[in-house]
Amino acid sequence: MAAQGLMRRLPLLLLLLLHPVSLTMSVASKKKAETGPEQPDPNQPAIALRKFDVHIRNGLRMYLLDSHCCSKDDDLGVRVIYPDDEQRWSFRGNWLGSTNFHCKLEWAYGFVEFDAFADDLNFVTSFCGDSSCVWTAKQDGLYLADQNGQLVFKDHWELVP
Repeated sequence: MAAQGLMRRLPLLLLLLLHPVSLTMSVASKKKAETGPEQPDPNQPAIALRKFDVHIRNGLRMYLLDSHCCSKDDDLGVRVIYPDDEQRWSFRGNWLGSTNFHCKLEWAYGFVEFDAFADDLNFVTSFCGDSSCVWTAKQDGLYLADQNGQLVFKDHWELVP
């Protein structure tokens, strides 16, 4: 008998539980419309299931560049990148917000280890906003293209003895 009463009230309980959510969402939508261009919402996963491309370009003129990149789940293996060529891969972010690709680049005079992609809102909006993260290895260090395509210096080479 008590179960039947609960079953009759269940639709009303669901409506009450869902109503504040829809109200909150409509208020958030109005705020976005008032603030101008759409920016990533820091309370929503910006990376979840979004497709990204990572490029590692060899700008070392006459030198080969060895690249070894991996995530927790995928090892891309060691690749040789010829001058003015690139290594490129695509992936989708995960719901957990833990997508991270770590790379080691090495050439005749040095090496560097870095995170080629980090599931971080600041990193994504500053450098991968168009879903493409572009790294360039040059003789003085490692660069990452910003939203405007300008190369931003990121790291020096560790010198090989």
